[in-house]
Amino acid sequence: MENRTMSFTFKHARRLLGATLIAAACVAAPVSNAAEKAVIYQAFQSIQYLPLYVAMNEGLFTKHGLEVQKVTAGGGAQGVAAVIGGHADFSLQDPMTAVLANLKGASLVNVAMVVSGVPVWMVAPPNSPIKSIADLKDQTISAALPPSTSTYLLQNLLKEKGLSNVKLNTVSIGTEISPVTAGRAAAATLYQPQVEQALANGYKIVYDFAKQYDGVYAFSTIDTLKSTIQKRPQMVQSFVSAIADAEKLMQTNPQVAYRVAVAEFPSLEKSVVEAAVKRLLDQKIYPATPSISKQAFQAGLDLQISIGNIKAGEVTYDSAVDNSFAEKVSK
Repeated sequence: MENRTMSFTFKHARRLLGATLIAAACVAAPVSNAAEKAVIYQAFQSIQYLPLYVAMNEGLFTKHGLEVQKVTAGGGAQGVAAVIGGHADFSLQDPMTAVLANLKGASLVNVAMVVSGVPVWMVAPPNSPIKSIADLKDQTISAALPPSTSTYLLQNLLKEKGLSNVKLNTVSIGTEISPVTAGRAAAATLYQPQVEQALANGYKIVYDFAKQYDGVYAFSTIDTLKSTIQKRPQMVQSFVSAIADAEKLMQTNPQVAYRVAVAEFPSLEKSVVEAAVKRLLDQKIYPATPSISKQAFQAGLDLQISIGNIKAGEVTYDSAVDNSFAEKVSK
C-alpha cells in the first residue's frame, strides 16, 4: 500500500509540475500574433484614395496582422519626404513624385495601385456655349496651381489640340470652380467630389479625361523604400494584400464603398459622395487589383516627359516599380 500511495503521489506531483511549467511558459512567452505597426502618409484626404480608407475601416489591415496609422501630409512631396526621412513606411500620391525624388538620390519604389485612371473632368456652366475642347479657343480655364496632375493634363491636351491661345487661371486645389462662378473663367478642370457638386448645380461635363485613359494610368500609388522591402518584406506584402482585399471588396460590394466614403467625408452631401464613388467605380478610377502595369506607369511617365519634368529614357518601369507584391494577390 505504501508503495502504491507513493507511486500515486509522485505521478500526481509530476502532472502538477508539468501543468505549472506550461502555464508559466505561456505567461512568459511574448505574444507572437501582435499586430505589426505601419505608418502611411497620404498627400491629401481624398475620395480618390478610398481603397485605403476601406482597408482601414473594414479591418482588412488587421486581418493581415497590421496596425496602420494614416497621416495626411498636405501634399505628395511631403508624403514622400516622410518616407525618405523614416517617419513613414509608405506614402500615397502621384508615383511620379517618388520618381522625381529618386532622380535626386532617393531610393523609392511603387508597390501598389490605388488610383488607376485619371479622375479629372472639365465642366462648364449650364448655359455655356462650350460643348467640346474645340470651343475653348480664346477662353480662360480655371485649374489647380501646379504641381497638379490635372493642370498638367490640361496643358498637355491644349498642346495636342493646338490651342495655344487658351489662358489658365490657376487657383488652390479644391477651389477651381470659384473663378467660373465669379465670371473670370469659362470652364474648370476638377477632381471629385467637386465634379458632382458642380453637376448638382447644373454644370455640364465638356471633357472627360477619365474616358481618354479608360483606367490605364498610374495616377496614385503606394511607395516605400527599397530598404524597407529588403528588411520587412512580409510587412510590405501584408499591406499590399490588404489594399488588394479592399479594391476587390469595392468592386464586388459597392455599398461598402459608399458607406465608408460617407463616413470619411461627413461634411459633404451623401448624394454627392455616392455619385462621386459611383462615377469613380464606373470609369475604372478605382482599380480592380493593386497591380501597376507597364502601360499605366508609362502613361504617367509620358506626361512628365511632355511637360519637361523628366527626360526621355531617364526613368524605366523596372527601376520605379516593384510589382511582385501586387502580382501575388492580383490573380
